[in-house]
Amino acid sequence: MKLLLKLYSIFAWIAMAITSIVITPFFLLVWVSTFWWDRRRVATHMMGTFWAWHYQSLIPFWKLHLEGRKKIPWNRPVVMVANHRSLVDILALYKIRRPFKWSSKDENFKLPFIGMVLSLTNSIRIKRESLRSGAQFLSQAETEIAKGSSILLFPEGTRSKTKEMRRFKEGAFLLARKMNCGVIPIVHIGSEKTFDRGSWMLKGKTHIHIRVLDEIPAEEVETLEVKELMMLVRKKMEEGIAMLEQEKEVG
Repeated sequence: MKLLLKLYSIFAWIAMAITSIVITPFFLLVWVSTFWWDRRRVATHMMGTFWAWHYQSLIPFWKLHLEGRKKIPWNRPVVMVANHRSLVDILALYKIRRPFKWSSKDENFKLPFIGMVLSLTNSIRIKRESLRSGAQFLSQAETEIAKGSSILLFPEGTRSKTKEMRRFKEGAFLLARKMNCGVIPIVHIGSEKTFDRGSWMLKGKTHIHIRVLDEIPAEEVETLEVKELMMLVRKKMEEGIAMLEQEKEVG
């Protein structure tokens, strides 16, 4: 079994590299055809959704299940926050099939193909080593929200090494209060079982379950201090993750 997984992992990585080269011209064509009128880069983002679906389909023993997509609005900006367990989270969360902007560390913008996708979709760049990174992040995010785009962030900042969420950073909650946006928590389990940390080899069958929780409306966000909002969202996410884990055990 381990040998088969190793062989399939090699095949999957080669297939992803080749198909990325094939998809790139189409990605660029969509951007060139739409950038002059599509200020929110919705068309380019949906091309990214197709790209993510294609990569997901290369791994048939990954099963993705999503609940609550309709809770995410198409034409009204919100701040979405999700827990972070694996690099696969980005591919998995494209399954929500709603236009939004990623926030990602600066190094990812330099990666082949992935960097192009992030740049062409106006994703928010985070320079962790910069003292001004927080202000730059808020400025870019505010600009995109003003255009009507939602933002999706991992408030932990980086992947958790365990099933427990890391300490939250305040950026997402500062942004929601400043821009008078609702906050939508998203929880998921299972992505941590796709790879071992630092490994390139697939681990085998896994079920990634994503659930969109109820929105904390802008009217409520406005009444809360940043730390209160952060604590409320964290509590809802912890309860949501615990519920998913419980349902997995029962199922």
